[in-house]
Amino acid sequence: MARDGATCVWCGRAFGPAVPPTTEHVVPRVKGGPSWAENEVAACPRCNGERGHRGPVDWLEECERRGWCPDETRVAAALDALAEAIGRRGGQRRARPYLEAQRTRLGRRPARQGGGPRSVRAVERDSGTGGAGRVVGTVGSVWVHPVKSLAGRSVPEVDVGPAGLAGDRLYAVVDAATGERLRAKAAPQLAGLTAVGDPAADGDTIGRALGRAVRLERAAAPQVDVAAVHLVSRQARGRADAGEVPDGCSAEDPRANLVLELPDDDERGWVGREVRVGDCVLIVTRTPKHCLGVYAEVRTPGRVRVGDAVLLVG
Repeated sequence: MARDGATCVWCGRAFGPAVPPTTEHVVPRVKGGPSWAENEVAACPRCNGERGHRGPVDWLEECERRGWCPDETRVAAALDALAEAIGRRGGQRRARPYLEAQRTRLGRRPARQGGGPRSVRAVERDSGTGGAGRVVGTVGSVWVHPVKSLAGRSVPEVDVGPAGLAGDRLYAVVDAATGERLRAKAAPQLAGLTAVGDPAADGDTIGRALGRAVRLERAAAPQVDVAAVHLVSRQARGRADAGEVPDGCSAEDPRANLVLELPDDDERGWVGREVRVGDCVLIVTRTPKHCLGVYAEVRTPGRVRVGDAVLLVG
């Protein structure tokens, strides 16, 4: 999960108490797939059990038929990593022809028209940017913050409009007695709470935490303070945890919307550039004063899914 993100590779569900992760072999053991990290991804028990010994491409397409959101990028990355590992370590005679057949089938799949993450191969093939863009990573997780100043919740996909992510920061916490809007600076307890999406229930939870009556006020659009979208990479978080924090920043990014996997890039160098994430086009405007990552505005609205490729243009 640290490598790929905390979602099922096949159906896209986020892991949690009701959806525990299991280890899944991309190339099945009966086809010679080894128990190497390069051949393993995280999957929910339902997908792990129902897939059985079906091939990865067959099961990926079955998941699409069921209306799920399989992560084609992670499947392709696992197959490529396994091929590289076999070439480096040798052996695995039974797995080699099966593996190459699966990679070939995956590479020939048509571009998706919606309903799931677009693979790196599809983005490279269909972006139309030629040499002007390059794939730098994938979307590791998507976070929506329904109530301003509260913690966010992970979702497998989201529509991104001109004002930001659908459902993001739609509610504000208001003191029922004074009408004052409450924020985390004045009420730090808010930052440790997560909204469930029911304004009445969330209002009760917040009121108990603060020790006073509150209500939630809904806005017509996301309540954006600085920028429509906040992006941060998992690698930047890792560097911050190790003590490498940009000047003026803290090691936290409390309102990050898109957490990216950028193995060979640093998002803080993207200011002024265009970034294509899934069906959405963003313009990176600046680095935050106190947080990790970068801020971006929306040039072209669209849908973003966990596993979508991230294309840096210009």
